[in-house]
Amino acid sequence: FAATLTQPLDVVKTRLQVGGGGSSHRTTTTSASLTPQNATTTKSLSAISIARELVATSGIRGFFRGLGPRILHMGLWGTVLSSAYEVLRHVSRKDDEDNDELL
Repeated sequence: FAATLTQPLDVVKTRLQVGGGGSSHRTTTTSASLTPQNATTTKSLSAISIARELVATSGIRGFFRGLGPRILHMGLWGTVLSSAYEVLRHVSRKDDEDNDELL
């Protein structure tokens, strides 16, 4: 449930990271202005501009792109983590004589 609520924020965050080259600005070159003074223009990226672009190109569904793999990853990780916890909890008991049965 939490993954569904935070997925739109993660999509926007990822778009900012990938589209901005790791920074908060994107540099583009336009063919109409290839003079040395303005060979590149800097377009400021914000979370709001990314969200507007995403809605315009993909609709609301674009915010939830990748939700299936994310839920699968979180479910598998939770299973592994809780299983490892139970095994270590069982093994670390001092009064249990048959610790080796589980392993």
